[in-house]
Amino acid sequence: MLKSLLSICVLSTVFYGMSFAASADKLGLSGNYMCSGYDSHDGAYSNGKLTLTLDAKNSDFANNYGAYHVLLIESDGTKYVGEIAASGNDLAIYFENTDPSSQTDRGVGIAYVTHDKDAHGNVQTEFHKFYYEPAYMGGGNGSDVCVKTN
Repeated sequence: MLKSLLSICVLSTVFYGMSFAASADKLGLSGNYMCSGYDSHDGAYSNGKLTLTLDAKNSDFANNYGAYHVLLIESDGTKYVGEIAASGNDLAIYFENTDPSSQTDRGVGIAYVTHDKDAHGNVQTEFHKFYYEPAYMGGGNGSDVCVKTN
C-alpha cells in the first residue's frame, strides 16, 4: 500500500511539473497572430502580423491577470508597439506608431478572446478588438480580428 501511495505521489508531482513547465503563459495569449479589419480613415486592411510577448514578471496568473508587449507590423510595413493588460478573456490595449515621420497615431482598444476547437480538435485562439484613436486624422476608430497562427 505504501509503495502504491508513493507511486501516485511521484506521478502526480511529475505530471504537475510537466504541465507547469509546458507554458508560463497561463492565459495562452503569447505568440503570433494574423489580423484583418476596418479603420474609419484607412479602410479595410489585412495581413497584419501581430506578436504578443508575455511579461511574466508583471503578470498575476493566480488572479487571472496577464501582461503582454505588442508588436504589430501592417502589410505596408507600418509598425505599432504597445501593451495589453488581460483579465481572463478581456483585454485592454494601448498602441502607437513610433515612426517619427508619421502623424500622431496612437490609441486604446478593448478586445475579447475566444479559444475554440476547429474541425480537427485543435484549439484556435483569436481576439476581436474595437479601438479608438483620438488624434489620428482628427479622431477615428476601427475594429479587427486577430487569429493565432502558432
